[in-house]
Amino acid sequence: MTLEEGQILFREGDPGENLYVVRDGELQGKSTLGTAINTYGPGALIGELAFLKHEPYTETITATEDCELIEITPDALDESLEQEPAWFKSIITFLTGRLQIAGENKRKSDKIKALPSLLYILDSDHSVNEISNSVHNLFNISKDCINELLQILDDLEILKIQGTQVHVKNRNVVHLLYESILYRARYKKTPPQILSMTEQMVLNAVIKTVHQSNEPLKNGAFTVKTDSLMKVAKRAMFGATLTTRTMLPLLERKLLNASIPLTKGDVLPEIEAIPSFSGDFDTILDLMELNRIYPLLDKKLVK
Repeated sequence: MTLEEGQILFREGDPGENLYVVRDGELQGKSTLGTAINTYGPGALIGELAFLKHEPYTETITATEDCELIEITPDALDESLEQEPAWFKSIITFLTGRLQIAGENKRKSDKIKALPSLLYILDSDHSVNEISNSVHNLFNISKDCINELLQILDDLEILKIQGTQVHVKNRNVVHLLYESILYRARYKKTPPQILSMTEQMVLNAVIKTVHQSNEPLKNGAFTVKTDSLMKVAKRAMFGATLTTRTMLPLLERKLLNASIPLTKGDVLPEIEAIPSFSGDFDTILDLMELNRIYPLLDKKLVK
């Protein structure tokens, strides 16, 4: 069959009735679900997944120049397969499934590859098109994939998409996430910004104690009395006990400071012997937000 330039082969949503092979010319496919444009030249298959799985076509195919195609109908395919061994059709079905899996894996890989660059760009507010164009030009990743990644970050409340604009909610958290992802990629291990469950429970108790305290923050810094912290920790740490040893990793990271000096190697005092703890409240809030986002992001990236 032949198509003239500008003629439509089939539209998105049409029944996947036939399979087409391009003999000459070029066609383009466009889906209403995204901005990616697929190009089909000589030797390309068009509509193979819809055809073999009996599903609607997923894009509208338009000839960008005069074209010649081979049209394969289900009857023609069945007739050809009847002349082949009985297992041949099973192999065709198997390969179609593998092709679909490969496409899904590439989509997941593209999202993971694009994420650091996307986070790097989010140092200020941009339009969706500016972000999509920048990441697309860097990695040749489809704008559909980039938009999907933006939606994931919106779902996690890292940013807010309002119309055509992207507004970053907390640039410190974006920077922490960027550094964590780079660290994991470089060293193949958990980034130091990712806290243990016990550390998160301790900091959660600290945050609740600060919120309940009447003491004002001084340039973003807080001080909590140990007896107040221990009372909150009994309810907030789900059975875990607040001790100097459970506080020690956070003290060593300088996320918390004890009101009396603790020298490395010394016998640790009982926590009741330390009058108070202090730290930077915004730093702790940002770190806790990172630890909320980090495991959820991994799950969403591989969906």
